[in-house]
Amino acid sequence: MTKNITKYLANYAEQETALLMDFPSAQCFTHSVVIPAYKESNDFIQRLVQSELAQQNVLFIIVINQPDSDNDTRLQQQLFQHCNIAGELVWQHKSLSLMIIKQSNSALLIVDRFTSPIPEKLGVGLARKLGTDLALALVNKKQIQSSWLCSTDADVHLPKHYFNALSNFKNSVAACYNFYHYSDDKNIHQANFLYEQALRYYVAGLTYAKSPYDFFTIGSILAFNTNAYASVRGFPKRSAGEDFYLLNKLAKLGKVSFIKDCVIKIDARTSDRVPFGTGPAVTEILALQAAGQEYCYYHPEVFEHLKQVLNDFKSLWAYRQQLSLWYNSQQAIICDALKSIGLDNFVKKQNEATEQQFTKQLIVWFDAFKTLKFIHALREYGLADIPLKDAIALASFSVMTEQ
Repeated sequence: MTKNITKYLANYAEQETALLMDFPSAQCFTHSVVIPAYKESNDFIQRLVQSELAQQNVLFIIVINQPDSDNDTRLQQQLFQHCNIAGELVWQHKSLSLMIIKQSNSALLIVDRFTSPIPEKLGVGLARKLGTDLALALVNKKQIQSSWLCSTDADVHLPKHYFNALSNFKNSVAACYNFYHYSDDKNIHQANFLYEQALRYYVAGLTYAKSPYDFFTIGSILAFNTNAYASVRGFPKRSAGEDFYLLNKLAKLGKVSFIKDCVIKIDARTSDRVPFGTGPAVTEILALQAAGQEYCYYHPEVFEHLKQVLNDFKSLWAYRQQLSLWYNSQQAIICDALKSIGLDNFVKKQNEATEQQFTKQLIVWFDAFKTLKFIHALREYGLADIPLKDAIALASFSVMTEQ
């Protein structure tokens, strides 16, 4: 193991990792996957234990959690009890329980974070971090073989080649699986498909603009390298957006790959578990459709401006002491947007940097978050959202679909 992992586990990992000191040495696994569960039915546990993945020597780490703002533990209790039925208890230490799945060589590591609930503001970010820290600790103990840490959710259907697909991306710090949403409810299915199109449109726009941050940020389709995860100090502990901010940090270390040929099916549904993301977005789309209104999204022109800026950044170092001259070559809306997100301050701080240093720091500074802020600034300065179908039709790039 690297010094990064040792340092991370000693200083930044969640305290539950210390409970693994007496984890049964005979219990070793090839792969692991972390699944936070809040207000979930028993169905996904049944799906896991009966899946082909359960025959691939997998440790499924299930973090049954709820925020401290919710006092009703019934659903979490039911899920915990169902996990006990699904396997044979072979080890337990405080909040951790290890169940060997019947007729398989895999197991469930159940984490109880509903008896001692998670602070609401730390939310799913802490749940993911807790589960992933446990996986990393077991990798460090050589009881999990794979150097990939996988993150998903209870509403997914993982394909049988889920783990094998990672073997082609050994030089990546992280990877995002392809995905699609499905529901038997026609209205929910169509609303979710619309939001999925928006996600694909956004990433396609970033790719078109040649942004180095052109990846999906969905917590249920992620895998990341152990050393890289430790280097960025794990999942941010926040109630939403933890996937976005983790990948934003990982992308500064290396390549985030897209696994196009391994597709994860995600149950399309509404949700109030998190303040923003797929579930709330689908709820919003359904409300718009009920009111006869269209779902609007970023104007495709924002990606044209982003493409121009990323290209023109190549000459920014030469004008670092005369920034106004560089601005003179840009459209007014681009200047306004860049100034609003702090480009002037960045350039000022890099006044003494070499061209190589400047270029490297610029890529780090103008990251996924700053890119999103730039696009939002363009919207505020005049490029208002338009109906998504019109945006896709007008865009200079094509949008992939899995439906």
